Amino acid sequence: MTEQCSFCGHKHLSHKLTRYLHQQGDELLIIDDVPCLECDFCGEQYFEAAVLKAIEAEHLAIINHQKKPTWIKPVAVESFAALSR
Repeated sequence: MTEQCSFCGHKHLSHKLTRYLHQQGDELLIIDDVPCLECDFCGEQYFEAAVLKAIEAEHLAIINHQKKPTWIKPVAVESFAALSR
């Protein structure tokens, strides 16, 4: 993985656990406690390819009804144009 932030160039990256949102078509999966490297300066996050592949496989299994998610939460969706009304 990178030794410095590709976004801002800062050299201090920390191992963190974060929330990751994966979208497949209209389906959205929220994954908590995903390991990443995060820039201490700008917050840019870097993920191992194996982690992202595991998330994608998990999401496909849920979409294909091969696995049930831990829980389902309703999510509000709004168009930006509707915000100014």
